[in-house]
Amino acid sequence: MNDGKRRSIVDMQISTFEIPPAGEILLVTKRCPIGPEAAKRMLDTVAPDQFELIRPVDDLIDGILIKKDLFLRADKELLVKAILEEAKPIISPQCMITIKCDIVVIVRREI
Repeated sequence: MNDGKRRSIVDMQISTFEIPPAGEILLVTKRCPIGPEAAKRMLDTVAPDQFELIRPVDDLIDGILIKKDLFLRADKELLVKAILEEAKPIISPQCMITIKCDIVVIVRREI
């Protein structure tokens, strides 16, 4: 990478939801007992204004709560697309999962 451009690498760990939430992303399915708005209120009580609720147009996923800091290191649309592509094949219609997401930004400059 000698062109001086930035590149982001996304690593995700997907597991069951725990109380209190431990990950940077919380994914709520359409048949989950708790809805995405209620999950957002829950997160706002322990981490005020740190998560953004994304409502994708999807047949299985009702909402994705993503820690806002992640958008400083990765494009929002590309991150949401990666989450849907990786998590959707391994979740059931009535579950809520937490995703630990570590984004590494690689910068190389020649001066």
